[in-house]
Amino acid sequence: MRAWHNPVEAHDQGGTVPAITVGLPAALTAPQPPRDYSCEAATVGEALEEVVRQAPHYGPRIFYGERLLVVVTLNGRHVPPAGAKGAELSEGDRVDVLLPVAGG
Repeated sequence: MRAWHNPVEAHDQGGTVPAITVGLPAALTAPQPPRDYSCEAATVGEALEEVVRQAPHYGPRIFYGERLLVVVTLNGRHVPPAGAKGAELSEGDRVDVLLPVAGG
């Protein structure tokens, strides 16, 4: 299981920033089709911020201030909300964004 670390650590250690893919579902990109974004990021938070830099109109659908409005999976595994933004990434990782679901 991957450990969750401080988002600044990868940069402070002088490591390279991994190239990763972020997938946005149709429910978030509507009326456009689902979309994948390629970027370089050391953490999930940095990756999502980079997606918003590339496509600013998704910002209000992903963030509320500093808070995430979405659920995140990393390589198909759910990332706990408390550690999502700081989750460390490796080369080739895939981050998928999902809209939260509630109901009864």
